Amino acid sequence: IRALSELLFDDPEMALEDRSRFLGIIVNEAERLTRLINQILDMAKLESGRAEWTSGEVDLGEVVREAMDSLGQLFREKGVALAGDIPPELPLVLADRDRLMQVTINLLSNAVKFVPGGTGAVNVRVAVTAGCVQVEVADNGPGLTAEECTLVFEKFRQGGNTLTGKPQGTGLGLPISKQIVEYFGGNLWVESAPGEGAKFIFTVPLPASEA
Repeated sequence: IRALSELLFDDPEMALEDRSRFLGIIVNEAERLTRLINQILDMAKLESGRAEWTSGEVDLGEVVREAMDSLGQLFREKGVALAGDIPPELPLVLADRDRLMQVTINLLSNAVKFVPGGTGAVNVRVAVTAGCVQVEVADNGPGLTAEECTLVFEKFRQGGNTLTGKPQGTGLGLPISKQIVEYFGGNLWVESAPGEGAKFIFTVPLPASEA
């Protein structure tokens, strides 16, 4: 941001095309910096126990459908197919709806970043299993090694090779998502292998009466 701003400041006669390109980069990087700061603050609140929660009955299928709708345009722009297998009726879970939306959007956003444009596909499945509602977000991206499957849940770490154009991110989305899911007694993990895509799965336990 600083380097490009200085170039623009020092060269008022810069070609309009270059000026527009530099300004676009500055805007994008400023937005990414804002996301990073917000996620650092969010992580700090979660780790210190000062996060605010608003728990109630949540239809997780409805949350997933809304998350898919909100990101639909992004998938279309990138030429990535998005499909869902969501039962029309699911038992309700007790959780913070906004926080579960945050987790779902993060998983979908990660998936669309790593799949190939034009041939990429992301499939979402929601089901009831073993006393939980389970959400799976599967993609046909490059996949992860066994080591990366662990590292992606560490702060400021991302899957992918930095030498082959790894998508830019903060490296905090998955650690935050994992803490949110675990707060409600669930779990978040990934199943993947190189060249076989990745499947991120999280569960939220059903209330004792439903289970």
